[in-house]
Amino acid sequence: MILTNKEIEQLTDIKDNGNKKQERNRAHAILLSNDNIHIDEIAKIFSVTTRSVFGWFKNFKDQGFQSLECSSGRGRKLLLNTDKHKEIIKKQIEIYPHQPKKAYVYSMEELGMKISYETFKRFLKKNSI
Repeated sequence: MILTNKEIEQLTDIKDNGNKKQERNRAHAILLSNDNIHIDEIAKIFSVTTRSVFGWFKNFKDQGFQSLECSSGRGRKLLLNTDKHKEIIKKQIEIYPHQPKKAYVYSMEELGMKISYETFKRFLKKNSI
C-alpha cells in the first residue's frame, strides 16, 4: 500500500492519539504495510488473522479514514434500557423499598422478561434508584 505524506501524518496521529485501541491498531497496521512489512507479520503483531488485516486494508482503500473508526452497534445490547423499564422498576422499589428481591420478582412479572438478580442490582445502582 502506497500512502501520501499527508496520509502518513494522519495515520501516525491516529496511531498515537486515537480514541480506541482498534482504531490505533488499524492505523498502525496500514503504516506497517506502507513500510513493506508482510501481512503475516502484521497479523502476528496484532494477534489477528491475515483475513482481518486484508479487511482493514480493503476498507481503508474503499472508505478512507472513516474505515478506521469503530462502527456503532457493536457489543452487547442493554437488557433494561428504556424509560418504561426504569419507570416500572422504580415503582416496584417504591412499593418495596426494603425488599429488593420482591421488587425484582414483581418487576420481572410486570415487564414480562427474565434477567438475573445481579443484573437487576446493577441497573438499580447505575440509575441511582
